[in-house]
Amino acid sequence: MWNGGNGLKRDFRMSLQQKALLMLIILLLFFSMMFMITSSIIIKKTEDDFKARTSETAVNNVVSTIRASLVNYNYLTRLIMLNDRVVSYLKTKETDREKIYDVKEGINEIQSLYSYIDSVYIFRNDGEHVSTGIGEYSIDINSVERSNILDARGAIVISINGNGTISKKGSKPLLTMSRAIYDINSQKLLGILMMNISGDVFNDALALQNPSGMCILDRNGTLLCGNEEIGSLYDSDYNSNSIVYKSIRLGGERKTLTGKLAVKPLVVLCASGKGAEPMPRDTLHALMITLTAFILSAFVCAWFITVNIARPIRNLSEAMERTRSSGWLKRIDTEMPNNEIGRLAESYNSMIEYLNELFNRLLENEKNMQKAEIRVLQEQIKPHFLYNTLETISYMAVQEKASKAHDALETLGSFYRNFLSKGDREIPLKRELRITQDYLALQKLRYGDIFVDEYILDNSTLDFMIPKLILQPLVENCIYHGVRLKGEKCVIRITTCMDEGGLHIIVYDSGVGMSAEQIKNVLEASEKDDIKGLSGFGLRGTINRIRYYYDYDNIVQIRSDPGEYTEIEIYIPKIRKNKTEE
Repeated sequence: MWNGGNGLKRDFRMSLQQKALLMLIILLLFFSMMFMITSSIIIKKTEDDFKARTSETAVNNVVSTIRASLVNYNYLTRLIMLNDRVVSYLKTKETDREKIYDVKEGINEIQSLYSYIDSVYIFRNDGEHVSTGIGEYSIDINSVERSNILDARGAIVISINGNGTISKKGSKPLLTMSRAIYDINSQKLLGILMMNISGDVFNDALALQNPSGMCILDRNGTLLCGNEEIGSLYDSDYNSNSIVYKSIRLGGERKTLTGKLAVKPLVVLCASGKGAEPMPRDTLHALMITLTAFILSAFVCAWFITVNIARPIRNLSEAMERTRSSGWLKRIDTEMPNNEIGRLAESYNSMIEYLNELFNRLLENEKNMQKAEIRVLQEQIKPHFLYNTLETISYMAVQEKASKAHDALETLGSFYRNFLSKGDREIPLKRELRITQDYLALQKLRYGDIFVDEYILDNSTLDFMIPKLILQPLVENCIYHGVRLKGEKCVIRITTCMDEGGLHIIVYDSGVGMSAEQIKNVLEASEKDDIKGLSGFGLRGTINRIRYYYDYDNIVQIRSDPGEYTEIEIYIPKIRKNKTEE
C-alpha cells in the first residue's frame, strides 16, 4: 500500500526482513543437503582412496621386484660378454664346431646361475651366431634392430621377442635383453648379445601381491603374465612413470585400475575392488559439529550483513534519492559507518563539491566569454571608427573620382556583413580572413601605403572553425601599436598551418616591437584588468576570450625584437568538430 514516503520505507523494510528470513531458510536447506552430499562424498572418497592406496602399493612392490630382477639379469649379460670363450669366438674370423661348442659351454655355465633364462644369442659382425636354449625357435637375423642396440652404446635394450625378431613355438612372449659387445681394449664393436627370459620370471612377484587382480604386459598390450581380463583393459595412458588411476567395471563390480611403467616397455596393472571400512563414528560426529557451526555462521553472517552493509546502503540510497528529488546537488548529511560505505558517501560528497565547482567555473567562463564578445562588438561599432571611415570616404568623394568612393563603401559594407556573420559564435577561418582583409583595406584608405599585408595560408586550414573576430583585433593592434609608431612602411603578415594538435595562426608585423616587460603584462593580464581599463582591449581581450572559449591556458606565444618586429602565435586546439560554412 502506498502511503507517501513513509509507507514506502515500511514496505521496503518488510521486504528486507522477508528476504533475510527466506535467505536463512534457504541456507539451512542448503547446508543440510551439503551435509548429506558431503557425507556420501567423504564415504566414497575414503573407499576410493583405500582402493587406490591398495592398488598403488601392489603396483609399486611389483615394479620394485621387476627392476631388481632386471638388474640381476643385466649383470648376467655382462658376465657373458666378458667371457673369454665368447670374446674369442667374436674375434676369430674362422670357426669350427669345436669352438662353437666351447662358446655354448661357456654361456651355459653362466646361464645356470639364474633361472627363467630361456635362451642366449651371440651375433658376430659377419652375421654368424651361436645360441643356447631348448625348444624350436624362429629368428630373423636380417630383422634384428642393430641400430637401436648400437645407439644404446653398450647399455641394455629391453624388448618383447626382440621386437619381433625371435619367437619360440608354443611359448608365451619372451622378454629380450639386448646389448652391443665391444672390445675392452680397443672399444671396437665385436657383436650383439640377446638374452631371452621367460615371462614366468614375474609370476613370483605377482604371487606375493594380488595375482588374480594383476598383470604384466608391454606397451603394445602384449601380455607376459597375470590376469588376461585385466590386460585387455590396458591403454596407452598407463605408459607413465607415475601412478595412473582409472575407475572401471570388472565382473559387474566397480573397481580402481592402477598402472605404472616399470621399465620400458613393461607395464604393471592392478585392479582393486576391496573397499574401506565404514565411516567411523567420530567422523560422523565431526560432520554434525561442522553442520551446526555452518548454521550458526549463517545467522551471524546474516546479522552482520544486515547491520553493517544492508542498512547503511539503504540509508545512503535514501539520502541520495532525497538529494535527487530536491533538484540540487547537495552533500549527504546522513551519518555513515567508518568503513567502505562511509568512504563511498565521502566520495559522493567530494564528487558533488567538484561538480558544483565545475558548474560555477563553466558558468563564470561563459559569462566572461559573452562579455568579451559584447566588448568586441562595442569596439568595432563605436562611433569614432565609423566616423573616421566615413570621413575618409567623404574626402575621397571630393578629391578623387567617385568610383573610388564607391569601392570604399563596398569594402565597408563587406566588412560589416562578414563582421556580423549572422550572429554565429564560430565561423570558418576563411571568413575571418575576409573580415581582416576588409578591415586592412579600410585602414589603407585612412593611412595610405604605410603597410602592406601578406598571407601565407595552408589550404587545409581554411575550413577550420574558430571563434569569430580573433584576427581583426590582432591586426588592429599591429597597426596602432606597431606600424603607425615606426614612421616607415611596414609588413603585416598572416600565416596559418595545422598539426596533430590543432590550428596555428601567426600574425607578424615589422613595427616597433615589444619589450619583455610589455609581453609579460599582456600574457599575465586577466579579464578583470581589461574591465578596469588597465589595457587596450585588442590583444589581451582576444587572448582571454580564446582561453575562456576553449578552457585552455597555453593559447598564445609572443616573440618580439624591439625596433624590428612582433610575432603573435595563436594556438587553437582540436576540441570542437569542424563545421562546414553555411
